[in-house]
Amino acid sequence: MSTRAYARSGVDTSRADSALSRLLLEVSPTQAFGPPSEVGVGHFAAVIQVGGLQLALTTDGVGTKILVAELAGKYDSIGIDCVAMNVNDLICVGATPLAMLDYIACADTDPDVFAEIGRGLAEGARQAGVSIVGGETAQIPDMLRGCAPGKGLDLVGMAVGVVPKGALLDGSGIEPGDAVIALASSGIHSNGLSLARRTLLSKFSLDEYLEELGCTLAEELLKPTQIYVPQVNAIREAGIRPRAIAHISGDGLLNLRRVEAPVGFELTELPEPQRIFQLIESIGEVDRAEMRTVFNMGIGLAVVVAEPDVEKALLAIGETGLAAWHVGRAVADPERRIRIPQDGLVGHSKQFQSER
Repeated sequence: MSTRAYARSGVDTSRADSALSRLLLEVSPTQAFGPPSEVGVGHFAAVIQVGGLQLALTTDGVGTKILVAELAGKYDSIGIDCVAMNVNDLICVGATPLAMLDYIACADTDPDVFAEIGRGLAEGARQAGVSIVGGETAQIPDMLRGCAPGKGLDLVGMAVGVVPKGALLDGSGIEPGDAVIALASSGIHSNGLSLARRTLLSKFSLDEYLEELGCTLAEELLKPTQIYVPQVNAIREAGIRPRAIAHISGDGLLNLRRVEAPVGFELTELPEPQRIFQLIESIGEVDRAEMRTVFNMGIGLAVVVAEPDVEKALLAIGETGLAAWHVGRAVADPERRIRIPQDGLVGHSKQFQSER
């Protein structure tokens, strides 16, 4: 299976993986110059020892969701996305998020646009319990195209957190039989927007109200990424220590393969994807294997816990007001495959493919 529709939308994941491998080959030796990461380079965040503390570091951006904001003239939610994409990675290594920096590259420093971005960043910081302690702005019109002259924009963040003593998570403690709990996404989040835009804007306008969504297309695509810090805090406050946490972003549920343990996962009770994903799948004639590879399909975070902790964990998450489901379990599998029987799919390496 190849991600044909995603490649046609301008995102060639196989070429990107090759380019990233070349980059890592060059920069990996630098870990000898300072504190090396306590977890693998491919994990959700890096963790380094500094003065007796384990600091977690991550960086991420909003991606082409910004083009939707530009077309809609609405920028007040993408700051939330920027915070979410960073703090959701930090919690995957057991860190408590502390602070963030932002980087805004733009073609034009429009004060109104910056104010809207700032409101979103502030709201995301409030939800995550972090401070935004600084940042950087670059006005580079010759480098940014955007949806129209002067509209080009990019928004990226960097976040830091601290891992409490003995709380580092890398998934190495997972055992066969451990339960997988899936936490609901708010929609597309900040991945796969190139494919979503190319597909949906071929049929609908952004300001068009869609009955099946209960809102305009712009409102749906700009729903901010869910921040999962409160839910993970609730799990810990209930006395549960997760075996692993996976942020379900690009590559979908294949992100579960980042855990260190030699296990795979059988996901037998996945919820029905939200209507936005069904629209993309039907209008774009995108097969389910590619949909599962590109999008979160309604699940934004997966938490692996010991089987006896399932009900307590679901109750703790439910008390935060977010839906969650017990969707499967870990299985012994040195090839670390992800199986989704209801779709007839198996995920290995970087993609899902049909098992039928």
